Amino acid sequence: MSNSSLVDLQSVTSTSLRTEVPVEALRHEAPSTGMTNALEARHGDPIPMYGDTNARGFKTVEDLSVADCVIAHLEAEEVDAVFGIPGGNLAPFQQALRKHASMRFIISSHEAGAAFMADGYARATGKLGVCMVTAGPGATNALTGVASAHLDGVPMLAISGNVATDRVGLMAMQESSSTHGVNTVEMFRQACASSTGVADPQSFQRLLARALRTAQGLPGGAAHLSVPSNIARQPIHRASVPTTRGAFRARPATAPFEDLRAAFTLLRTARRPLIFLGSGAREAMAQHGDVFTAFVTQHGIPVATSMRGKGLFSEREALSLGVLGLAGSKRAEAYLRDGVDVMVVLGSRLGEWASKSFHRYFQAVHHVIQVDVNASNIGQFLPVRLPIVADVGSVVTGLAELGQMIGPSSGARVQERWSQVMALKEPALTVRAPQDRDSIKPQDLMTELDKHLSPDMDLYIDMGNCTGWTAHVLHVTPPARIFYPCGLSSMGWSCGAVIGGKIGRPERAAVAVVGDGAFLMNGTEMLTASRYRVGTVTIVLNDNFLGMVNHGEHVQDRTQPLEDDFYSLGNPDLKAFAESLGARAYTVNGPGQLDALLPEVLRRADESGQPQVIVAHIDYREVPPYGDRFAAVASDAT
Repeated sequence: MSNSSLVDLQSVTSTSLRTEVPVEALRHEAPSTGMTNALEARHGDPIPMYGDTNARGFKTVEDLSVADCVIAHLEAEEVDAVFGIPGGNLAPFQQALRKHASMRFIISSHEAGAAFMADGYARATGKLGVCMVTAGPGATNALTGVASAHLDGVPMLAISGNVATDRVGLMAMQESSSTHGVNTVEMFRQACASSTGVADPQSFQRLLARALRTAQGLPGGAAHLSVPSNIARQPIHRASVPTTRGAFRARPATAPFEDLRAAFTLLRTARRPLIFLGSGAREAMAQHGDVFTAFVTQHGIPVATSMRGKGLFSEREALSLGVLGLAGSKRAEAYLRDGVDVMVVLGSRLGEWASKSFHRYFQAVHHVIQVDVNASNIGQFLPVRLPIVADVGSVVTGLAELGQMIGPSSGARVQERWSQVMALKEPALTVRAPQDRDSIKPQDLMTELDKHLSPDMDLYIDMGNCTGWTAHVLHVTPPARIFYPCGLSSMGWSCGAVIGGKIGRPERAAVAVVGDGAFLMNGTEMLTASRYRVGTVTIVLNDNFLGMVNHGEHVQDRTQPLEDDFYSLGNPDLKAFAESLGARAYTVNGPGQLDALLPEVLRRADESGQPQVIVAHIDYREVPPYGDRFAAVASDAT
């Protein structure tokens, strides 16, 4: 494109970005007629979802039972595993699953573990995660796992049984209604996107379709159905069953060309721009990661991620600043501290994890462009100059096309941006020798794990000190993936999620990193992995304390020593615990041991299908990188 064709665009962007230019002016300033027509045509078309959308179809089946109708819908969605625990009020679904060899019913040790498995399955595969539990305590036990998936936008269908309708009000065993017991429909309504009680078989299909659309909608989340046992057995006279995957998936909106043009205008002439990737950009980066990398490289734009977005952009790239937020990179923090004039937020809500406890550095950003499929996520923390309610992928490809057609504002500007990023140095980890000779510093342990990250590996990180150490030390490069349950911050999540993820993607290595306190909560799911021959690897950070709260309180009250038994776990033998559940277990209690052990452990997990557990004795004295979180909690307490 000739320089003359850029005159109109540059007439707007030459103004300092510290001067407020109305967004409408940026939206309507055309770079060139030919390019405008081409991009408007491209971005005005519907986004294709899962191949040819015209191929979506349904078939009619006569007298299909409610339980079999559910299974037929799941088969159409290519779901090949359902997670749960059986019970009398769930019996019709159990019997239906027995008849379908294409779908495994994975029986967990606890209903929360089943929901965590469905969560991990959905994250690993991109399919719907399904959890089935019985009435009463089965449903209440599953609630935490369902809520955790929902708050992270993971598509999940939770089905709980209930007593037969002719027993409602009679105080039947595990009755879960508004009359007696726990009203599980209302309980789940407070913890997921929709919760519905089924009253008759003929209306069931409408309710199921609504639940599937809700779970796989924009944003995704969890949906719950409570199905009485007699209703589950009754026939639907004419059931309409999908024949292709994606029949209930929503189509994300494409970003308007005017918004793409305005965003590109601001980015192009910014002196210190930043692109911030959240977990809502996961699908976009999986599809358009190479295009995105080429765009930021061409324009010299640094990239940071939220914790849940970690690894969506290779952390080995020169323009990667790593995680920006709690336990994040010092390079990312320094770049933000020194001033950002334009920040493009792609698929992040900017919650506490992502915003470093709502840090003041974020509030100094002059121009914020926030992109999300959910309008309610935009502007929750920061004033947003340019809100774009659209598919992140359409923004990535649209900006890249504009970048190719127009190019950077100048080579000098791009060079200046690169120089700013290259001048940032990540301080070396200060690691002292452990005071206890039979332990390893957690930083050293993570550095050793970092050496063995491979393209075919999925990491499932629990909540606790392990969250901060992995975010701070590991370098994740696609197609390796890392998952965190930050929405509800549920301890014990990884013990189930790693199993569901491995079942969904058996060709990928599945590694969980979990603290000893969380492992005691849900580590019994090792038995599930052992029974079904699911070759997972779990690394337990064993310091014999509930470490995150122990260190957090110590920051607030130095009169309480870290050695205080108040948060101690009582020195359980976690190796023997894991072995009793059918896992092969190992101990690591010094530097270099994980490095030497891990390749063999990964091989055994893959070849034998036996879960592997590494109990790593870490130094409890080492303070996790949660300074801002600890400070925020301390200030709230005063």
